[in-house]
Amino acid sequence: MSGGRLAELQGIHVLVIDNDQLARHFLRSVLEFSGAIVTAAAAADAIRAALIADVIVCDLVSAEMAGTEFLSQLQHLHVRLGRTVPAIALVPIGARSARVRASGFQMYLTKPVDGDELRAAVLELARH
Repeated sequence: MSGGRLAELQGIHVLVIDNDQLARHFLRSVLEFSGAIVTAAAAADAIRAALIADVIVCDLVSAEMAGTEFLSQLQHLHVRLGRTVPAIALVPIGARSARVRASGFQMYLTKPVDGDELRAAVLELARH
């Protein structure tokens, strides 16, 4: 890995939401390795997360279990510089992009998540 990889997400705040503890640990590790500041939580705890996020990474199933207003509440609480915080959905293989967009996510990645794809997606949304 190049030295640039270690800092490519430097200073970007990411809120990771997944009800699966192992998945949260993996996502957190990948993002922190690239310099991101990460808060990882289960859906039930995410609303109380103290982080003002630049990007939200959320398991779609966890979000749906938390209720239809879950993502909009998160985005409202984490408003950054007068804009809605962009969100990446983590979806099972075969999920339809229309379902993801209807849920309010700007982008989606298929589980199991590839670390390079995750970093690239976070970086892309954080720059907008």
